[in-house]
Amino acid sequence: MYEKTYIYSLNDLEVEFMLSNKQYVYSAAFIIFLSVSGYFFSFTSSSNPQINVQLLWQNDVLDCQIPFDTGEVNKTWFIEQFQFFISDVQLGSDKTGWQKLNLAQNPFQAHDTVLLGTNCPSVKQQTGSIKNSNWIIELEPISGASINENSAIRFTLGVPFKVNHLNPISQKSPLNLPSMFWVWQTGHKFMRLELATNNEQWLFHLGSTGCKSASVMRAPEQGCRYPNTFYFDLPIAKGEGNQLVLNLDLAALLKNVDLTASSSCQSEQDQDSCQQLFKNLAFDNKTKGTTIVSSVFEAITIKSESEKKDVE
Repeated sequence: MYEKTYIYSLNDLEVEFMLSNKQYVYSAAFIIFLSVSGYFFSFTSSSNPQINVQLLWQNDVLDCQIPFDTGEVNKTWFIEQFQFFISDVQLGSDKTGWQKLNLAQNPFQAHDTVLLGTNCPSVKQQTGSIKNSNWIIELEPISGASINENSAIRFTLGVPFKVNHLNPISQKSPLNLPSMFWVWQTGHKFMRLELATNNEQWLFHLGSTGCKSASVMRAPEQGCRYPNTFYFDLPIAKGEGNQLVLNLDLAALLKNVDLTASSSCQSEQDQDSCQQLFKNLAFDNKTKGTTIVSSVFEAITIKSESEKKDVE
C-alpha cells in the first residue's frame, strides 16, 4: 500500500501525519489533476478595465530573467517563484467614497480574490498561448467614476477566511492550486516567495497559523489565532497617464532580512526573520506633508500603451 509522510512546520506546531488511506491518495491526485486543468490554460486579453501590477527591486523592474543584488558580497539572487493572493479590492474618491470592485471571473480570479505573480520554472517551459504568470487585476465594468478618477485604493493581502479553508477539490481556479495550499487546517499560502543563488535558497511562505480543528484535514470553525493577513490603504499618485499600476517593491519587503537558509520563514511567530517580514508588510502607508512614506506597495497612474501610441 502506498504510504507517504508529510511534515508541516507552522507556528509552534509541527504536524506529521500519514496518508495510508487510499481515499486521501486519490483526493491528492484529483487535486493535482484539477489544478493542472485549471491553471494551464489559454488566457486571452480582455476589454474589461484592468489594474496592472509590477514587481520592482527598488526602482527597477524585476522578472524571472533579471538578477538582483541585496548588497551581499559575491551573491546575486534570482526569483524562482513569487505569487500572492489579494482580495477585497476597493477604489475610493472624495466624490464617490469607497467602491468595492467586482473581479471578472477568469482562472486567476475567484471569490473576489486574485492570484498575482509568477512561477519561473513553469514560465520557462510554457509554449504557445499557455500562461503561468499573471500581473493583471481584471475588473468587471465599473459604474460611476472610472478608475482614473479615484484617489485611493485599498485591499487585503490574503484569502478571506470563509474560503481560505474550504476543500480545494471543490474550489475554482486559482484556489485549487496545490502549490499555494498547505492543508485544510491552515489554508492557503497567501504569499509564496522563493529565491535562489547558484548554491543557496531562501523562502517566505505567508499564511494563517494557530488554527484549531479536529485534524489537519479539517477546516477550523473559528478564525485562526494568527490570521497573517495584511491590509493596505494607498493613495494613488497621479502620473502623466490614466493606467492604474500597483507596484510591489521586493526590496521593501526584504528590508533588514538576511537571506540565509536559517532565515527562511513559514510564518512562525517565534522566528525573528518572520517578525521582520511581518513588520515590513504591516508598515503603514501614510503621508508626511506631500511626501508619501514608501512601503511594499505603491499605487500610481502611468501612460497606457494606447496613450503612448497616440503620442507617437
